[in-house]
Amino acid sequence: MLLLPPGFLAQTAAAEFDALLAHEFSHMARRDFAKNVAYSLVSLPAAWHPAVALTRARLAESRERVCDAMAADAVAGRERYARSLLRLASILSSAAPAGALHALGIFDSNNLERRIMSLTGKHVDIRGLRRLIVLAVCAILGIAACASALALRMEVNQPTKSPTTPVHVDTKNSTIVYKVPPVYPPQAKGDRLTGKVVLDAIIGKDGSVENLKVAKSLRDDCDQAAIDAVRQWKFQPFLLNGDPIEVKTTINITYSLKK
Repeated sequence: MLLLPPGFLAQTAAAEFDALLAHEFSHMARRDFAKNVAYSLVSLPAAWHPAVALTRARLAESRERVCDAMAADAVAGRERYARSLLRLASILSSAAPAGALHALGIFDSNNLERRIMSLTGKHVDIRGLRRLIVLAVCAILGIAACASALALRMEVNQPTKSPTTPVHVDTKNSTIVYKVPPVYPPQAKGDRLTGKVVLDAIIGKDGSVENLKVAKSLRDDCDQAAIDAVRQWKFQPFLLNGDPIEVKTTINITYSLKK
């Protein structure tokens, strides 16, 4: 089906109308509309790449030139057809509303000047070795565009390997789910012994306390009471990129006579 702007036939001469029909029928004979859909689907994965837009524009221009050549043969000559194109462009640009231009595919590619120059210039038919060279260059450019698209792709949410050794953290920034207060040894309390026991610990992936060691001792009974209490503590697991990890920390247990 060919759509024409309202009142178009009334202001168009027979020669221009013949040129228009010949061009549009060339598109139909070549099934260019179905090809456009296929090109869009094939180029969709790399549609963001600037080379794809350039390639699509070159394809559109080549398609129009092929249809121009077919139409020129149908209306008896390139020069006559080129003059008809110019008169059609003049009619549509001065009289038809902007929306009506889309009803005619003859001016879709926005390269009328180059098409006229191609029609009126010397025609060179590419055959044999030259055609193979052109095809090879096009294939190389296509492969290069795909390779650059793969090289420039962004990896989103790429998993990070867990550290091989526990990461050191401060328990001030952690959440203790379960905590048992240390027992003040009666003898130490009777001796009015005060001070701090410092413990090195590993907090496992499940939040449990492991590998308790005394880093700073107060007295044996105080040290053991601190170890017995902290061994029962439970921390909220530490996460790295959403995965639980083991961490290394220092826990301070203070013995004081103040309430």
